[in-house]
Amino acid sequence: MKLSLFGVGDAGTRLLNEFVQGEADTGRNFTNGNVLAFNTAAEAFGEATVIPEERQILIGDTHPEVNQYVDPENDDPESAPGEGEAAPSEGSTAPGVDGDPDLGATVAGDELPEIRRALDLVDDTEVDAAMLIVGLGGGTGAGVGSVLLEELKSIYESPIYVLGVLPASTESDQRALTAARALRTFVPMADAVLPVDNDAWRRDADQLAEQYDRINEAVTTRVLSLFAAGETEPESVSEMRIDPADMRRTLAVGGLASIGYSTVEVETDSDGLLASLWRLLGLADETPDTKTDAATIKRLVRRALESKLTLPCDITSADRVLLILSGPPGDISRKGFETGRYLLEQETTTVEVLAGDEPVPSASTITATVLLSNVTDVPRIDELQRRGVDHLPDTETASESGSTTDGNSEDHGFEFRDGGVDPDEAEPATESDADSTDGAAGSDAESAAAADEVIDDDADEAATADAADNEVADGDESVESTPATADSE
Repeated sequence: MKLSLFGVGDAGTRLLNEFVQGEADTGRNFTNGNVLAFNTAAEAFGEATVIPEERQILIGDTHPEVNQYVDPENDDPESAPGEGEAAPSEGSTAPGVDGDPDLGATVAGDELPEIRRALDLVDDTEVDAAMLIVGLGGGTGAGVGSVLLEELKSIYESPIYVLGVLPASTESDQRALTAARALRTFVPMADAVLPVDNDAWRRDADQLAEQYDRINEAVTTRVLSLFAAGETEPESVSEMRIDPADMRRTLAVGGLASIGYSTVEVETDSDGLLASLWRLLGLADETPDTKTDAATIKRLVRRALESKLTLPCDITSADRVLLILSGPPGDISRKGFETGRYLLEQETTTVEVLAGDEPVPSASTITATVLLSNVTDVPRIDELQRRGVDHLPDTETASESGSTTDGNSEDHGFEFRDGGVDPDEAEPATESDADSTDGAAGSDAESAAAADEVIDDDADEAATADAADNEVADGDESVESTPATADSE
């Protein structure tokens, strides 16, 4: 699947840089160079080692409230709030919008002409979809990201997905509130949101900032194995080769999605040369018995389901599932393929399981990547919502307590809770309430960054229409797993 990638904020820039590097390392040309990085702090581009300079877009550099000064005594000004300490106080020297999503949205709205000129660098006719990469707890990621998402939705006819990094539980309550509000904006507007839970991937012994590289690498490995499958020069033909339509169909139900991943080493044939000679002479079967039998594939798929998901969730709450097996074509048997697919149907309790493969003759491992679409039982999201509500000023909490569920909850199972009110006892949002929130992530600052209103009913209709139109840290992880960083911008 060809994607255009848009990294926003510090986390978005770091992850985008990792994607561009991963594309080069794996030979999977899935962007065709259609990438852009947006930030309100120039110093963040210091980590963009492989993103072309002309595709690094600085906005807000002339805005009086956006800080471009870096305190020389603080090498990492965003690490303090990222580790659960107090957020920067007034007068802080943290660069950019200092974690303020309202300011981020204001800056993006003011600089829409500059943003639109940058978007001209991306050829949307060369891609199947677009992906916005943001830190959901950051001011730039949530604020600028919401404005950019609305702009992309207005110009793209193809799907727009969001890869969003959730702040860890050790980070400030303000960042939890920003992330909860950002989700309320992104979920109804994007075609699907793939959150990455920093809390599940971080190691308690190390500071979060010291784990960024390891986490980002693991995240990009999983996303590349999913979206970039098949984007290499074909070395062999497969009847079950993964297709962009399979990805679009799986994610068409919208909501939140999670990725599982697992690999297994392929057993080598010690008499491979002799066996090949016998086959050439017609003295042996053209297709030898595979050493990776159906039972091995089944165990591999199970480990992918039981691995550390990008977003930990109850897998039985998924609406649709996609399985991709990547590896030497001779080791991915049809029997093993169907066995893995049947396992997914049993474990996830859904019959909507799509599957495809990515033949890679030169590979020494078989990889199973599982996409769980529209998961609704996500404890981490519930926790973020509770922290966000608890952090709201009393007057703000009181004003919101009248509506606790959004218009999309039936489709996405995604509730926004205020003050601990039981959703079953809460009054449903009225038509006027829903109309008042149309375009929650609009380009003007008030609607773009607050993102604390009831979800637009139009998004529900769009998700329903899409659905009607379209039919893993594993047990022996060969790739070390750990996610991406949430940026204070």
